[in-house]
Amino acid sequence: MMRLVLFFGILGSVILLGALYVAKAETDAAQARLAGLQAELAQERARINTLTANIAHLEDPEQLRALARTHLGFEPVQSAQELSLVELAQVRAEAERMNSQAPQTAQASWPSVTPPVRGRQ
Repeated sequence: MMRLVLFFGILGSVILLGALYVAKAETDAAQARLAGLQAELAQERARINTLTANIAHLEDPEQLRALARTHLGFEPVQSAQELSLVELAQVRAEAERMNSQAPQTAQASWPSVTPPVRGRQ
């Protein structure tokens, strides 16, 4: 009888030892996967920070001015280029006079006012 109890006690201990080993192996694998995911997350956060810094640099007004000057030839408006309201009215009248003297084309014959949109009013 004692031998039977001893046998089942040792058998139970071996089974528990095996279960403990499996649980420890799964825990180690899960911790390794967690460490990998945390490293990947840190890389993605660094990439997001880099992209955010690039966006901030590209949206910088001074950077946009420099690009506009370099690639488009834009320059700041000079005070001599600004028109008063009287001068603006004169320019508009001159443009209308020139349009009335120009030969009528298919596009020029279209009405200058867009028709109202039907449905909502």
